[in-house]
Amino acid sequence: LLVPSLLSFAIFLIFPIVNMIITAFSEVDIMARATNFGTLQNFAELARDDRLPLIIRQTGLFAFGTVFMEVIIAFPLAMTLNTRFPGRALAKALILIPWAMPYAVSAITWKWIFHGQMGTLNYFLSELGIIKNYVVWLGNPISAFAAAMFVEVWSSVAFMTVTFLAGLQSIPPHIYDAAKMDGASRWREFRDMTLPQMRNVFMIVTLLSIIWAFRSFGTIWILTKGDPIFRTDIVVTYLYKLAFEFRKFGPGFALSVCLFVVLIIFSILYTRLLGSQDEGQ
Repeated sequence: LLVPSLLSFAIFLIFPIVNMIITAFSEVDIMARATNFGTLQNFAELARDDRLPLIIRQTGLFAFGTVFMEVIIAFPLAMTLNTRFPGRALAKALILIPWAMPYAVSAITWKWIFHGQMGTLNYFLSELGIIKNYVVWLGNPISAFAAAMFVEVWSSVAFMTVTFLAGLQSIPPHIYDAAKMDGASRWREFRDMTLPQMRNVFMIVTLLSIIWAFRSFGTIWILTKGDPIFRTDIVVTYLYKLAFEFRKFGPGFALSVCLFVVLIIFSILYTRLLGSQDEGQ
């Protein structure tokens, strides 16, 4: 009964990974086929790429910056949704809309909003008197990168909010009752009870979000395609350009292996955190 699942796992997961590793350490022809295994030429060529340090810095800024902003936004939202107020059910439903939308739809929508001539952002800012001339948001390296980070945060903050909310609702209410009897202030309750109880949730959700941000291809590719002049590229988009636009399949496979190793490290940390949480329970 397990044979079909094992075959699918081998064909669609194991085989591509093994093929990627073999090709990264081989000479590659124009058809992206490995011809001579046992060389570090692809990695050496990748190391000589002058753009790679910039891409790595941008990837780190994008991944850690977006996750930091998601935490800053999502946790207060979760704290708010964890309290009783009129319309709370509606607020929970509305906050899920960005997460429910496909990344492609979100990116296309925001691309039109940021459009330099027909975008609604320029229209409203102009009507409010904040800007006099329309701004080409996706044509400037700084504003384009900031726009890509904003769209990533907008698309991902709902998941983090819901996860934080689930963690908050799992905290036993009797500990707060005991704290109130001892005269603890709201700040003491938050610092000494809420944050310690949410530590594992914080670590797991943050780590998982970093893994997703590292491979966030769709948002950036649809929004900017890494332009202008590679200033909004991260590793996954630059990897695509290396392989399919510049036809440098060897360095592309080498960069894939490097990214694969980084994600494996984060995945190991994630599984260990999950294991430690289960042991704690």
